[in-house]
Amino acid sequence: MSNVTMNQKFNALFWLMRPLNSITAAVAVFVASFLALSPDNQPFDFLTYIFIGSAAFFTTAQANTHNDIVDIEVDRINSPERALPSNILTLKQAKIWAVSLFILAVGSGIIIDIRLDLPIPFSTFWAIFNSLLLDSYNKWFKKSGIWGNMIVAYVVWALFLYSDLLLNRTLTLRTEAIGLYAFFLNWGREVIKGIRDIEGDRDCGVNTIAVRFGARGAAIAGSILLLIGGIWSLPIIFDWSSGFLTPVLLIIFNGIVAYRCINLIKDPNPEYATSTKILFLKMMLVALIILSIDQLIFYVLK
Repeated sequence: MSNVTMNQKFNALFWLMRPLNSITAAVAVFVASFLALSPDNQPFDFLTYIFIGSAAFFTTAQANTHNDIVDIEVDRINSPERALPSNILTLKQAKIWAVSLFILAVGSGIIIDIRLDLPIPFSTFWAIFNSLLLDSYNKWFKKSGIWGNMIVAYVVWALFLYSDLLLNRTLTLRTEAIGLYAFFLNWGREVIKGIRDIEGDRDCGVNTIAVRFGARGAAIAGSILLLIGGIWSLPIIFDWSSGFLTPVLLIIFNGIVAYRCINLIKDPNPEYATSTKILFLKMMLVALIILSIDQLIFYVLK
């Protein structure tokens, strides 16, 4: 594309970050930090939370930008209107932007470590590690099927791992139970999602469980992962100390998950798999909201 204006370039750089996804990551780590609070500690100051959110935002934005760099040849066919295949941005400009976002993510981590006077640069390491992991996913693991699915699910658990270690300086049962519940629900959901995309994934060389073992194999594997997630919800269900909303909610959710999994195994059709994937995503969002409300009520009344 000739005569590209600076405004078009800046607009393209902005959307290259997938700003909605990046903002969601920032909000999610804030929620996870709130849920990781124990009766023995206090929330951070507002500015520290801003830098925690910015670290998550820039890490996600860098990974999204790197994804478009890696997928440029595929996008020339599937999405020629995007910034790189349409030549609004050059590959060099996108790479410079990705490096800049990486520096901002690491810089946010450094500021967090300094503000909290941590003995080791934990937040800095976390930003570097997760950036490299997500870039590895974009480059190598996206087509590996179950391992790629696991990395996508890990990104959610990582929010709870980070918040737990930052706030409590150790791993706590309640916080990690929530994190692992989300991890296995996301992992199972990613496996089930592959049922819808069997033909396209096979043509593109994406080695999902559904491609390797068929729709029913993916339904069984995804259901096992979801069952393991349900087991990790038990410590939260039996902990009524911080309120009753969460245990009741998780009992209902686990019942819905079991019902959908049984139906999916019986008839693993793409339409039901897709609706199940969407339903589980909505359930996880509702669960995070209810968990936050429960935690807020606990801190107001304690």
